[in-house]
Amino acid sequence: MAARTKMSREDRAKQFMPFAALKGFDEAIRKMEEECAKSNAGLMYDPDKIKRDEEEYDE
Repeated sequence: MAARTKMSREDRAKQFMPFAALKGFDEAIRKMEEECAKSNAGLMYDPDKIKRDEEEYDE
């Protein structure tokens, strides 16, 4: 049986480093959240606007 050489601490640490399987995914989600927040700004806090939007769908 062949003896294995001992792995350096640096190489061993690289095995356990987090990595992004989908590069740019986190940034894309953050950007989408910001865009949604801007387009829905005030919607959560304006019951009259919600009621008007619901009436448009009823027609």
